[in-house]
Amino acid sequence: MLVSLLSISIVNAQIFDGLLPNFDGLLPNFGGLGPDSITTCLTSVNDVPNCVEEIITSFLSVQPHLIGPQCCEAALDITDECWPNFFPFNPFFPQAIRSFCSK
Repeated sequence: MLVSLLSISIVNAQIFDGLLPNFDGLLPNFGGLGPDSITTCLTSVNDVPNCVEEIITSFLSVQPHLIGPQCCEAALDITDECWPNFFPFNPFFPQAIRSFCSK
């Protein structure tokens, strides 16, 4: 689901390129990750039903404890290189997940 949203965002960005003000530095660039790299980053959480939704809900509500045990295990498999690309505006959230899920 997240990969689909990212793909739509990329397509929309290409369509509206030049029509919108320059937001360089404000919007995530996903560290130059292409769709294959993004998919690879999300492999562990995509294999757990509803895990992506749990992470997004947790992020939006700022409550890491909303992530279930199976999703926690999967989230711990996400590499340090991947996390900042998904939460560039809150670099502390991945650490909060790691801290909660490590318990």
